[in-house]
Amino acid sequence: MDERETLLGELMAEVLAALDERRFDAVDPILERAGDDRQQVLDMVELALSIRGPAAPSAAVVDEIAASAMFDERAWADILEPARHALGLKRPELIERLAERLGVAGEAGRARLAERYHELESGLIPAQGVAPALTSALGDLLGGIGETLRQTRYNAAGLGPAVAFNRTGAPLELHMDALMAPPDEPTTDAERLVDDLFGV
Repeated sequence: MDERETLLGELMAEVLAALDERRFDAVDPILERAGDDRQQVLDMVELALSIRGPAAPSAAVVDEIAASAMFDERAWADILEPARHALGLKRPELIERLAERLGVAGEAGRARLAERYHELESGLIPAQGVAPALTSALGDLLGGIGETLRQTRYNAAGLGPAVAFNRTGAPLELHMDALMAPPDEPTTDAERLVDDLFGV
Protein backbone atom coordinates (compact mmCIF):
# COMPACT_ATOMS: atom_id res chain seq x y z
CA MET A 1 0.00 0.00 0.00
CA ASP A 2 1.52 3.36 -1.04
CA GLU A 3 1.37 6.65 0.87
CA ARG A 4 -1.64 7.92 -1.08
CA GLU A 5 -3.69 4.79 -0.34
CA THR A 6 -2.68 4.99 3.33
CA LEU A 7 -3.77 8.65 3.51
CA LEU A 8 -7.13 7.93 1.83
CA GLY A 9 -7.74 5.07 4.25
CA GLU A 10 -6.96 7.31 7.22
CA LEU A 11 -9.25 10.06 5.90
CA MET A 12 -12.05 7.53 5.35
CA ALA A 13 -11.66 6.34 8.96
CA GLU A 14 -11.75 9.94 10.23
CA VAL A 15 -14.92 10.70 8.24
CA LEU A 16 -16.61 7.55 9.52
CA ALA A 17 -15.66 8.46 13.10
CA ALA A 18 -17.00 11.99 12.64
CA LEU A 19 -20.28 10.65 11.22
CA ASP A 20 -20.61 8.11 14.04
CA GLU A 21 -20.05 10.87 16.62
CA ARG A 22 -22.44 13.25 14.83
CA ARG A 23 -19.61 15.74 14.29
CA PHE A 24 -20.89 16.72 10.85
CA ASP A 25 -19.05 20.05 10.80
CA ALA A 26 -15.78 18.08 10.92
CA VAL A 27 -16.48 16.15 7.71
CA ASP A 28 -15.73 18.92 5.20
CA PRO A 29 -12.34 19.86 6.72
CA ILE A 30 -11.36 16.19 6.63
CA LEU A 31 -12.41 15.87 2.98
CA GLU A 32 -10.54 19.06 2.07
CA ARG A 33 -7.32 17.28 3.06
CA ALA A 34 -8.01 14.73 0.31
CA GLY A 35 -7.59 17.40 -2.39
CA ASP A 36 -8.41 15.98 -5.81
CA ASP A 37 -9.24 12.63 -4.18
CA ARG A 38 -12.22 14.09 -2.28
CA GLN A 39 -14.79 12.14 -4.31
CA GLN A 40 -12.83 8.91 -3.92
CA VAL A 41 -12.89 9.30 -0.14
CA LEU A 42 -16.65 9.94 -0.28
CA ASP A 43 -17.08 6.79 -2.37
CA MET A 44 -15.02 4.80 0.15
CA VAL A 45 -17.13 6.14 3.03
CA GLU A 46 -20.34 5.28 1.20
CA LEU A 47 -19.09 1.74 0.55
CA ALA A 48 -18.01 1.31 4.19
CA LEU A 49 -21.39 2.51 5.45
CA SER A 50 -23.22 0.19 3.10
CA ILE A 51 -21.20 -2.77 4.43
CA ARG A 52 -21.23 -2.08 8.17
CA GLY A 53 -24.14 0.34 8.51
CA PRO A 54 -24.11 3.34 10.84
CA ALA A 55 -23.10 3.04 14.48
CA ALA A 56 -25.97 2.62 16.95
CA PRO A 57 -26.57 5.93 18.75
CA SER A 58 -27.00 6.26 22.50
CA ALA A 59 -30.31 7.43 24.02
CA ALA A 60 -28.84 10.89 24.62
CA VAL A 61 -27.74 11.14 21.01
CA VAL A 62 -31.20 10.04 19.84
CA ASP A 63 -32.76 12.87 21.87
CA GLU A 64 -30.29 15.34 20.42
CA ILE A 65 -30.96 14.11 16.90
CA ALA A 66 -34.71 14.48 17.34
CA ALA A 67 -34.26 18.14 18.28
CA SER A 68 -31.76 19.02 15.56
CA ALA A 69 -31.74 19.80 11.84
CA MET A 70 -30.02 16.49 11.13
CA PHE A 71 -33.32 14.74 11.88
CA ASP A 72 -34.65 16.49 8.79
CA GLU A 73 -34.98 13.80 6.11
CA ARG A 74 -35.53 16.19 3.22
CA ALA A 75 -33.22 16.33 0.24
CA TRP A 76 -31.80 19.68 -0.82
CA ALA A 77 -34.23 19.70 -3.73
CA ASP A 78 -37.04 19.92 -1.15
CA ILE A 79 -35.31 22.69 0.83
CA LEU A 80 -33.80 25.14 -1.67
CA GLU A 81 -36.85 26.07 -3.73
CA PRO A 82 -39.22 26.62 -0.77
CA ALA A 83 -36.53 28.68 1.02
CA ARG A 84 -36.08 30.85 -2.07
CA HIS A 85 -39.83 31.31 -2.50
CA ALA A 86 -40.23 32.19 1.19
CA LEU A 87 -37.91 35.17 0.58
CA GLY A 88 -39.65 36.13 -2.65
CA LEU A 89 -36.42 35.56 -4.55
CA LYS A 90 -36.57 34.86 -8.27
CA ARG A 91 -33.95 32.38 -9.42
CA PRO A 92 -32.08 34.91 -11.64
CA GLU A 93 -31.76 37.27 -8.67
CA LEU A 94 -30.34 34.49 -6.52
CA ILE A 95 -27.91 33.55 -9.30
CA GLU A 96 -26.65 37.14 -9.45
CA ARG A 97 -26.08 37.22 -5.70
CA LEU A 98 -24.35 33.82 -5.79
CA ALA A 99 -22.09 34.96 -8.64
CA GLU A 100 -21.02 38.04 -6.69
CA ARG A 101 -20.49 36.07 -3.48
CA LEU A 102 -18.51 33.27 -5.16
CA GLY A 103 -16.52 35.39 -7.61
CA VAL A 104 -18.04 33.88 -10.76
CA ALA A 105 -17.33 36.34 -13.55
CA GLY A 106 -18.31 36.60 -17.21
CA GLU A 107 -21.38 35.62 -19.17
CA ALA A 108 -20.28 32.01 -19.65
CA GLY A 109 -19.57 31.57 -15.94
CA ARG A 110 -22.91 33.02 -14.88
CA ALA A 111 -24.77 30.94 -17.45
CA ARG A 112 -23.02 27.86 -16.08
CA LEU A 113 -23.92 28.91 -12.54
CA ALA A 114 -27.59 29.28 -13.53
CA GLU A 115 -27.54 25.86 -15.21
CA ARG A 116 -25.88 24.07 -12.29
CA TYR A 117 -28.08 25.75 -9.69
CA HIS A 118 -31.18 24.73 -11.61
CA GLU A 119 -29.89 21.14 -11.59
CA LEU A 120 -29.14 21.31 -7.85
CA GLU A 121 -32.55 22.78 -7.00
CA SER A 122 -34.23 20.18 -9.22
CA GLY A 123 -32.47 17.25 -7.55
CA LEU A 124 -30.33 16.40 -10.58
CA ILE A 125 -27.04 17.09 -8.76
CA PRO A 126 -26.34 15.35 -5.41
CA ALA A 127 -25.62 17.64 -2.49
CA GLN A 128 -22.80 15.43 -1.17
CA GLY A 129 -20.24 16.85 -3.59
CA VAL A 130 -21.15 20.53 -3.16
CA ALA A 131 -18.20 22.61 -1.94
CA PRO A 132 -18.38 24.21 1.54
CA ALA A 133 -18.14 27.70 0.00
CA LEU A 134 -21.31 27.12 -2.00
CA THR A 135 -23.09 25.59 0.99
CA SER A 136 -22.25 28.65 3.10
CA ALA A 137 -23.28 31.08 0.37
CA LEU A 138 -26.63 29.35 -0.14
CA GLY A 139 -27.22 29.23 3.59
CA ASP A 140 -26.59 32.96 3.97
CA LEU A 141 -28.56 34.04 0.90
CA LEU A 142 -31.56 31.82 1.62
CA GLY A 143 -32.44 33.06 5.07
CA GLY A 144 -29.77 31.51 7.26
CA ILE A 145 -30.42 27.86 6.41
CA GLY A 146 -26.74 26.94 6.34
CA GLU A 147 -26.96 24.55 9.27
CA THR A 148 -29.95 22.79 7.72
CA LEU A 149 -28.05 22.38 4.45
CA ARG A 150 -24.95 21.05 6.22
CA GLN A 151 -27.00 18.56 8.24
CA THR A 152 -29.02 17.29 5.26
CA ARG A 153 -26.34 17.16 2.56
CA TYR A 154 -25.89 13.39 3.00
CA ASN A 155 -29.61 12.62 2.85
CA ALA A 156 -30.85 10.56 -0.06
CA ALA A 157 -31.26 12.70 -3.14
CA GLY A 158 -34.73 13.35 -4.51
CA LEU A 159 -36.23 15.16 -7.43
CA GLY A 160 -37.34 18.70 -6.64
CA PRO A 161 -40.99 19.79 -6.80
CA ALA A 162 -40.69 21.19 -10.32
CA VAL A 163 -39.53 17.81 -11.62
CA ALA A 164 -41.44 15.52 -9.25
CA PHE A 165 -44.73 17.24 -10.07
CA ASN A 166 -43.64 17.79 -13.67
CA ARG A 167 -44.43 21.50 -13.57
CA THR A 168 -42.50 22.01 -16.78
CA GLY A 169 -44.88 19.75 -18.69
CA ALA A 170 -41.92 17.95 -20.26
CA PRO A 171 -42.02 14.14 -20.51
CA LEU A 172 -40.46 12.46 -17.47
CA GLU A 173 -38.03 10.71 -19.82
CA LEU A 174 -36.41 14.07 -20.58
CA HIS A 175 -35.79 14.69 -16.89
CA MET A 176 -34.30 11.23 -16.47
CA ASP A 177 -32.13 11.72 -19.56
CA ALA A 178 -30.81 14.92 -17.97
CA LEU A 179 -30.10 13.04 -14.75
CA MET A 180 -28.15 10.29 -16.51
CA ALA A 181 -26.35 12.43 -19.11
CA PRO A 182 -22.64 13.16 -18.57
CA PRO A 183 -21.94 16.82 -17.72
CA ASP A 184 -20.83 19.19 -20.47
CA GLU A 185 -17.10 19.78 -20.36
CA PRO A 186 -16.23 23.30 -19.13
CA THR A 187 -14.44 25.51 -21.65
CA THR A 188 -13.56 28.54 -19.49
CA ASP A 189 -11.97 29.03 -16.06
CA ALA A 190 -15.25 30.43 -14.76
CA GLU A 191 -17.12 27.34 -15.89
CA ARG A 192 -14.51 25.10 -14.25
CA LEU A 193 -14.89 27.08 -11.01
CA VAL A 194 -18.66 26.58 -11.11
CA ASP A 195 -18.37 22.85 -11.78
CA ASP A 196 -15.92 22.51 -8.88
CA LEU A 197 -18.32 24.35 -6.56
CA PHE A 198 -21.14 22.00 -7.49
CA GLY A 199 -18.96 18.88 -7.35
CA VAL A 200 -19.60 18.07 -11.01
